[in-house]
Amino acid sequence: MACNDEVVMVLETKRNPAIWKRFDLCLMSHSHEMARCKACGKVMKATTNYMLKKHTDRHCPVTKPKKNEMGEGSGTGSSKV
Repeated sequence: MACNDEVVMVLETKRNPAIWKRFDLCLMSHSHEMARCKACGKVMKATTNYMLKKHTDRHCPVTKPKKNEMGEGSGTGSSKV
């Protein structure tokens, strides 16, 4: 995305509501549509729902689970008592 590309209008969408409740579908100044994360503000291509879900589940600094929430580092490894 070009640095001078700006949001012109937020559009309504009927695409997968479970995913799109976390994103705005935006019409950009160069007449293409992009998705903007409501949590962190990152703008990305709106072509596939998979990439949007991947952003919120793994990459978004606001919504991704912390390591202890995912079970890592919770003391489940083998240790001597």
